Amino acid sequence: MYIQKIHKNYGRSLEASICFERVLLQEPKYLKAYQNLQNTKCELVERWHFRMLNDVVRNAAYKRAIQNQIKAGHDEVLDIGTGTGLLSLYALKCEGIRKVAACDGSEIMVQIARDVFGANGLSDRICLFQSFSQDLKIGDKFSLIVTETLDSGAFGEGILETLIHAKQNLLLPEGRIVPSQVVLYVSGYRSRALTASNILINEHFSSDFNLPSNCLISKEGIKCYDAEDVSRIKANDDFVFVTDTVCAMTVDFNDLECLVRCQEGLEVDQFELSCLDDGILDGFVVWFDLELDEDNKISTDPTTATCWNQAIFKLNQRLPVTKEQRLSLTMSCKDGALAISHNLNSMDNQISIDEHVLEYLNDAEYYNKLTTDIEEMEDLEKVLDLSLFPYTGLKLLKEGKTSMLFCLDRAEDLIEFIANQNDIPMSAIMLLSSLPEAFLLNDYTLDLIILQPVDVFGQINSEHFCQYQSLFPKLKPTGSIVPSRLELHGSIVHSDWIVKCCRVENPELHQFHIDRYLSTLETENHLDLGPFTYENLAEPAKLTDVHFDGKLHEADMQLALREPTDPAHIHAILYYYQIEFAPQKEFLSTQRVQSFAKRSAFIIPKDAFQGGNGNAQAGQENDDNEEDGGQPARTKVNRVNINIVQNHGVIKCNLLDCQ
Repeated sequence: MYIQKIHKNYGRSLEASICFERVLLQEPKYLKAYQNLQNTKCELVERWHFRMLNDVVRNAAYKRAIQNQIKAGHDEVLDIGTGTGLLSLYALKCEGIRKVAACDGSEIMVQIARDVFGANGLSDRICLFQSFSQDLKIGDKFSLIVTETLDSGAFGEGILETLIHAKQNLLLPEGRIVPSQVVLYVSGYRSRALTASNILINEHFSSDFNLPSNCLISKEGIKCYDAEDVSRIKANDDFVFVTDTVCAMTVDFNDLECLVRCQEGLEVDQFELSCLDDGILDGFVVWFDLELDEDNKISTDPTTATCWNQAIFKLNQRLPVTKEQRLSLTMSCKDGALAISHNLNSMDNQISIDEHVLEYLNDAEYYNKLTTDIEEMEDLEKVLDLSLFPYTGLKLLKEGKTSMLFCLDRAEDLIEFIANQNDIPMSAIMLLSSLPEAFLLNDYTLDLIILQPVDVFGQINSEHFCQYQSLFPKLKPTGSIVPSRLELHGSIVHSDWIVKCCRVENPELHQFHIDRYLSTLETENHLDLGPFTYENLAEPAKLTDVHFDGKLHEADMQLALREPTDPAHIHAILYYYQIEFAPQKEFLSTQRVQSFAKRSAFIIPKDAFQGGNGNAQAGQENDDNEEDGGQPARTKVNRVNINIVQNHGVIKCNLLDCQ
């Protein structure tokens, strides 16, 4: 049933992407289709796949390990979870290889792999199956199985179950598995950014509504672990190791008994961590060393550059710890689910809410600015608060500044809890199941409408903006809508990290033609950007006003670069928002470390500068120089011209040319 569902979803996503592309061919400025196409591409091939393919250290280690095993006589290879077929290509290129087969459960990845094998003239030398390895119906057995079906917590993609089946049904008795074993490490950490999505830490909110500590926890926090790129968070000085690091578990992938014990939960490793100093503990981070063979190892250590994220186990409280305090923990992986057990979580009664609502509540600057600007308004008898959580409307009710609040019911339990804690009658709150229910209100009813201008991923809340004109008649003549203005700001940036998340950059993969077949699934809009490494090539500037409607708006503008730049170094337009809640009030930016709304970026297509530099002027400073072994230097540019289109509450920035 699960496999059928996956195939069905992939089929629908592929069909949907084709439909969106056809719509855009007919109407390129219909941006709702553009947005849906970007989202569908992410469903078809997740962005981590590009990071993985661009990880030259990972690829080289796998290549050497496969070569070593084939040279040692393991010359019949099965590649499980082949993806684009890279590991199979390594095997097929080895001298002495006798047989190669590959399988993958994803329809789109099998299509890409098939095209890649054909482009390399290898279609007749490999058997490719669209199937999970447990469902393969072949009589052959293999002397070497290679796989890279590991997530940030090592076992989350079902590698234990996969390898148990493979050793019992697909591998010859003397056969080998690459990777050979995994070694997991654990350390304790402190990080506000990670905690803000898990528990309530905004003291202003807690104080305003008389909430006890640790009363709110993310629904998602109940699951085993999150996957996070710790190196990016550390770059923002928001991640500190607060304990020593210990080796917690080792699993031998070539030992069937070890695999079975782990899968059945019989392999349980107990260990202790020692706190480095007095401080706060927010949770535990896990990474692993993947030993491919005796000579080749890959590490997902967060201090190294790797395509893998790390596994984050969050506590449901910020726990004070003292220097040299010992913490006892247990690690297991029953049914392939990595778990850490301890007695450090709070046992208080808690309310579970969506993690994005928690991030919103924990943005203290946004909370203070919104509530302060609105509290200065007068005659707010009836309020419609469509925020991620209606804390402003609830605060107005508590303070007696409004008599009726209309809001969405997505956090109904928390709304009722706050009402009870603060003697707010529920009869003064009308819960709406969706935005369209607001249109059932009588016209000229509301004194204030609070919209949610931007979502947590860094996109405009298109539903609210497209419905703005329809909501306006619900206001009394003296009524107001918040925010009063929204501006899109941004800058031109250079970032190797961001392009490696969006397209194939590894030269080796160009030789294999993998980039050709993945290029159709590259995205132009990277959402939900936390901290990452980049260089501003231009001063941040206002790009456009965001219009409160669903109509077509278009504008061109020019951004001056800080210094003459090779156009190939222009990677993206990093963008964010400036919000004016009330007229003539100071703007609040989403370009803040603790902003609930993440930044996003429009990726400059790789071919944007092919065939020249657009309108780059001749006679720039490097025009007559020679670099790179006598090759003419590329003309550098000073300015970039961009086109900004807004339609149906979606914005798109296009690079026109550079000069």
